[in-house]
Amino acid sequence: MSDRAADHESGPARVGAGLRTRPSEAVHRQIEGLAERYSAGENQIEAMRAREEYFERAGKVFDDDAELFENRMASFLEWYVLERPFRGGPAPVVRILEEDQALSDDDRRTLSLVAASHRSLFELHQIDDRSLDLEDVLGGARFSVVERRNTIGFGRGDLFEARVISNGAAVIFGKTFIFHPADAREVALDWIDAALDRGVAREEILFHLARRHIRWHRFGHIGAAKIYRGE
Repeated sequence: MSDRAADHESGPARVGAGLRTRPSEAVHRQIEGLAERYSAGENQIEAMRAREEYFERAGKVFDDDAELFENRMASFLEWYVLERPFRGGPAPVVRILEEDQALSDDDRRTLSLVAASHRSLFELHQIDDRSLDLEDVLGGARFSVVERRNTIGFGRGDLFEARVISNGAAVIFGKTFIFHPADAREVALDWIDAALDRGVAREEILFHLARRHIRWHRFGHIGAAKIYRGE
């Protein structure tokens, strides 16, 4: 299965805008607001540096990569505002919580939930209507995720990178996914086991698999298992 990017339900929103909306929409809008705020003006150069770093580590994509490009750009923005240290300090989401005293209680609560989000590699064990039972392959935790969008693209045994976020009422997905091909599943799991035994960090494992996914996307005629083995 190829990359799947969720549709954006609305345009970017300003952080701290006092949004009155459903919990899931509030989560996604806060992330969009962070991306807008920390990619413009005095932060533009830092955002450009972060983008170069991300695509060096996760694999380069180009405009003609179609849906792959759009999904990876969205993944970059989430990584930039939720994970990457900003100018030697904490990530933007933590920075704004520490420094912006004008945040409303609702905005602060939602941003705190976003700051605690968790990006990892997951295996799908069960689908029950719109509830998905996931196992974190890299950490072992189990999550029950409510997916308000169509779950037709999901299947038991799927191996995919995603971000899980609490919206205060349930656990939901972030906006982007990297679904790794079924034919490479066992190869990927074997490589992950060896990497964990060597003490490779979670982020580096995810970046390695992201690079393999791009290669498979472009050269799938070679065979997914061979590509994920590095052949």
